[in-house]
Amino acid sequence: MAGRWLYRSVGWDGIIKRLGLALLFLSLLMSPSLVKLAQAQTCPTIVVIIPETCVIRRVPRVVPDPACETAIITHFLKYGFHVVDQTQVKFLRMTDPEIIKRAREGDLTAIRQLSERFAADILVIGEAISEVEVTRLPGQPTLQEGRARVELRAIQASTGRILAADALHTGGIDFMEELACKRSLQRAGDKVACRLAKAIAPYLPPGCFRICSIAPNAFGVIPFQNRVGFPVEGQVLATMVETSLSRRGIHVVHSMAADMVVSGEISDWQLIMTPMIRIPILDLLFRTGIMEVTVDMRLFNLETSEIQGDVVRDFVTGFEVLGIIRFGLNPRDLARKVAQQIADRTVWRGR
Repeated sequence: MAGRWLYRSVGWDGIIKRLGLALLFLSLLMSPSLVKLAQAQTCPTIVVIIPETCVIRRVPRVVPDPACETAIITHFLKYGFHVVDQTQVKFLRMTDPEIIKRAREGDLTAIRQLSERFAADILVIGEAISEVEVTRLPGQPTLQEGRARVELRAIQASTGRILAADALHTGGIDFMEELACKRSLQRAGDKVACRLAKAIAPYLPPGCFRICSIAPNAFGVIPFQNRVGFPVEGQVLATMVETSLSRRGIHVVHSMAADMVVSGEISDWQLIMTPMIRIPILDLLFRTGIMEVTVDMRLFNLETSEIQGDVVRDFVTGFEVLGIIRFGLNPRDLARKVAQQIADRTVWRGR
């Protein structure tokens, strides 16, 4: 009956037009852009508040433009989070630092006040500190080395529940003290952002978080100690290890800016020569030999303070003519082979 009435009222052309309009309306409702817009409107707002301090020459200094906080906000925006404008947070930090301190200490009243002030559903709050030291090496520019540590928590504003907590420390270098401090703080923010985002993501509605990847560890190498008189200096061996790591696609940085540091000691080396002609005097004309070296390597994880050790041995063979001319018994070639082994074990252990 309803079909006949519709046919008599509008005819077949009218029915087709109405069906077309209905399909168009449904397609618009189901379009990806509208779905994303609807999802975005339900995504919570996050405010990031991380006061920072630089300790330069043992004097604490408050950082007016936090580098760690900026780095985390930058990454959060890339992940699709709704983040409060940092300018508003900066004004609060200048006018009412006490409320930030109380919220960091878990005061639920302060947390709710911050939530209401910024209309934020989640507070990422903590603190970061960096201490700068000076490195002076002969014949090289003076480097300023900063080591930073950040501690933060993600708190659900409505309940005060801690959704995630994390802490991390890393380093950064520059020729200026303030820049070394800010660089280390920025690297700390870069490294902790994805870890924190993945911890928050399970508490967010679908579509509020894009995937992120945690930055790989940066490796540094300290000169190896050489107490056994091996003909290659420990600094040269360290440079060879850096080259080998770099060729393997590993992120190699200055040791003070590293997350994992490779070092060790050249613990033994020997050169054994064997005459080919066992006749006095003639035995010096032509000799074969083997050169072997042993290195006790150490891999330091600066974040966990864990130390992993290993023993690396390698050798080269060759011969000697007239006790002067050698072929294949080059200490640098042996050091290069050992460096390649150290790089392989570093990559395997540092995964």
